[in-house]
Amino acid sequence: MSETTELHKRRSLVLPTLIIAISSTDPPTLILSISLIEVAIAFGVSVSLAGQIRSITSVLAVVAALAMGMMSVRYNYKSLLLGGLIITLVSALCCKFAPSFILLIICFSAMGLASSLVRPMVFSYIGEYYPGEQRSKVVGTLASLRSVSYLVMVQLIRVVVSDWGWRGAFLFLVVPMTFLGLALSIKVLPSVKNRETTSQTNVLEGYRGVLASRSALACLLGNLLAYGAWCGGVLTYTVTYLREAFLLPLSEASNIFSGLIAGFLVGNYLGGLLAKRLGGKRVIVASSLLTGILIIGYMNSPNIHLTVVLTAVMSLLAGITLTCENTLLLGQVPSYRGTVMSLNSAAIQLGLALGAALGGLILYIYSWSIMSVAFGAMYILAAIVYKFGAKDVGLSTQAGSGQQGVIREVKVV
Repeated sequence: MSETTELHKRRSLVLPTLIIAISSTDPPTLILSISLIEVAIAFGVSVSLAGQIRSITSVLAVVAALAMGMMSVRYNYKSLLLGGLIITLVSALCCKFAPSFILLIICFSAMGLASSLVRPMVFSYIGEYYPGEQRSKVVGTLASLRSVSYLVMVQLIRVVVSDWGWRGAFLFLVVPMTFLGLALSIKVLPSVKNRETTSQTNVLEGYRGVLASRSALACLLGNLLAYGAWCGGVLTYTVTYLREAFLLPLSEASNIFSGLIAGFLVGNYLGGLLAKRLGGKRVIVASSLLTGILIIGYMNSPNIHLTVVLTAVMSLLAGITLTCENTLLLGQVPSYRGTVMSLNSAAIQLGLALGAALGGLILYIYSWSIMSVAFGAMYILAAIVYKFGAKDVGLSTQAGSGQQGVIREVKVV
């Protein structure tokens, strides 16, 4: 009786543990985004050059994510996730003490490797552990609570950077949260491995299976463009844009950025509901198209008041889009879900590299307004790709296999 109670308790903690694990990979990029000017001043480089830390990190993450496509077929999800959290922990300590810009790039780049380990494994857990009819709700819950973590971290980073500098933020925020995620993952997460994963399985079959699916490829390309525009572009440069274009102090710019995250949080919640009611593809096409138009407007508005309004609506729609993207992708090629999510991580990281590099280049040559046009165009192009390439796989068709997967494939250790 006690063993049954303990098993139920551990299973109820799986989703909270996954949320903490994936959220622990977010603060490093937030620290860079919020204190980009301070980092540039500390090492005597331009803001556009400092912004390339993100693009270099994402390039390494692409390579790691492609390798993950093979490792997810061979190895246990839990081992890979724990490896990513350990790398995050060590990298945060190295960033705290990095004496030069080059060494900071090297230390921070390891975060890209960690993200490519943690993120796909979190969503692979969801795909394997939860039946099909529950996934949109679970993904929406994860995205919403992850955004709450974002919102809290923005304010904590502002306070810590103001008092102890950006180096202190790595020590006092990243290290404790990552340690918590690591401890919970060791204690709570079950050992999950696909039933298809056998000694006879060719690791390249996963890649062939995904690349043979036109719908999966469309989802991956759309995600590359949307995440590149939003995470590589908007989230990376918004605080710096507000501080330079409107001469706002760090505290006010951070508050507006918090509003952006709050809008994104609401969008995450609505995205899960809308995907279940209307279908992921229909929602993605509409929300990504509108997000692209608003991105073009928010860096071209004549005053801060209009910018704030556009930012709020834009972030809500972006939250809807990114939540539905994950829900839609989980239905693609379910036999190789680990490989799908690893390739998605590679696509996202390539998009982040593209967004950060493109933004820095445009800022160096042109202006903020041209940058927003480029990011908006990426989102609009993503909407076109989703519209004509992706298929909305019905969640109900996966419910039975998903539920059986919980019984056959999940081993609690």
